[in-house]
Amino acid sequence: MTRKAGRPRRDVLVRLARQGPEPRVDVGADHGWVARELGCVATERRPDRIAVHEGLWVVSDGLDAFGPLGTAVIAGMGARTIARIVERGPPVARLVLHAQDDPPALRGWLATHGYRIVDEALAPEAGRFAEVVVAEPGEEPSSGLELELGPVLLTGRDPLARPHFEELYGYFAGLARRTQGHPEAHARFAGRAAFLAAWLERAERR
Repeated sequence: MTRKAGRPRRDVLVRLARQGPEPRVDVGADHGWVARELGCVATERRPDRIAVHEGLWVVSDGLDAFGPLGTAVIAGMGARTIARIVERGPPVARLVLHAQDDPPALRGWLATHGYRIVDEALAPEAGRFAEVVVAEPGEEPSSGLELELGPVLLTGRDPLARPHFEELYGYFAGLARRTQGHPEAHARFAGRAAFLAAWLERAERR
C-alpha cells in the first residue's frame, strides 16, 4: 500500500467534522487546510504561527476563546494535550480528535470524563495508521481492550481495520516475545496479541 503522509488524515478529519453541527472550530490549525475545507474558524496559540488563507483565524490557547460549540477538530497533538484542551474548554457537541502519540490513552480519558465514542476512522500515515476518534457527551459502554483498541474500529466497518489490527498484532506479539523474562509485561502484551489474533481469525471467516 502506498501511504502519503498528511492528506489522507486531513480528508478523514474533514469528513467526520462535516457530520457534526455548527459552529465548527479547528484547533491548532497550523496550515489551515482543514479549516479552509470546512469553512470554519481556525485557531493557533501564537500569532506568528498563523497561516494566511481565506478563513478566519483566532489566537487562542485551545478552546479558551470560545463559548459552546457544535464541532471541534483537535488533531496532531498528544493525548494529554488534547485532554487538557477539552477539559478546559466550553461544552462541545462533537469532538473530532487525533492523538499522534497514544490513542488508547485518549479513549480512556474520554470514557472517564463524560464522553462516549460514536465513530472512529483510520487513515494511512507515515508507515502506520492514524486513528481518528469522534466523541460526544454521554456514557461510554465499552471498557478494557475493546475501549483501548477502539470500539468502533473493532466492528470492522472501516476498510483499513484489518491491516491496522494486523500491524498491531505484530507489534504486541513482538513485545510479548521480548518480555518473556518479565511476567507482568509479558502477560499484558501477550493478552493484547491474543485478543487481536482472535479478532483477525473472525475477520478471516467473514
